Amino acid sequence: MLQTGHVVISRRTLLLAAAASALAACSSRKDITASSVGGVSSVPTTETSGGVLPVSKEKKVPKSVSMVGDSITARSQPALEAVLHDIGFQHIDINAEPSRRIEIGGKKPMPGLDVVKYIAAKSPPEMWIIALGTNDAGLYDNDSGYQKLVDDMLDAIPSKAPLVWINTYRNDHIDGCVQFNDVLDKTLADRGNATVGEWYQQCLKPDQKILSKDGVHPNDDGVLVFADTVRRAVLQQLD
Repeated sequence: MLQTGHVVISRRTLLLAAAASALAACSSRKDITASSVGGVSSVPTTETSGGVLPVSKEKKVPKSVSMVGDSITARSQPALEAVLHDIGFQHIDINAEPSRRIEIGGKKPMPGLDVVKYIAAKSPPEMWIIALGTNDAGLYDNDSGYQKLVDDMLDAIPSKAPLVWINTYRNDHIDGCVQFNDVLDKTLADRGNATVGEWYQQCLKPDQKILSKDGVHPNDDGVLVFADTVRRAVLQQLD
């Protein structure tokens, strides 16, 4: 059992929710737990034969959600689709590309900001999840550079739309991640109607190994922890 806290999600449950073939790499029966960190309260749970799952049916869940991310999101997409479906979203759109940055890029990968603007103009969802900033961490000299990235993204997302933004971790740019995450925390607190998903805090836990050798991308266990980090942040935002 991989210890990350209070709430248990079984691999078998994710496999069933995502249709077994989508999570073939996670097919062995093993429980993964996820905790509240940094002051985030625990998610209400109910006992099931597959472990402990959130009581999502009792929450007022928007019909549609769009998630924009980079390679971490792309690798985790089947598990993310599983947990978002379990929460109760009817329409789930995940747009993720390796090496994606927030504002800098080309046609491939398209910068995250351009993707958000395109989705907002074409078919805006009722809720947004952003998992970007990892490829920008360490590339700006001061807070103002990161502040512009976050502000520009928030300008593209309707202020009334609930928002979850997953924070950043990469072991080759820890200081940059801390700097970006601090700006993100403060800015989303000022915005309101927003929650930070604490991936950075999960990656720092010494009693679990959830990253591949590059210190950036999740391994098979990390994919489930990342999906659960998103799940908990979404449920917190919906409370």
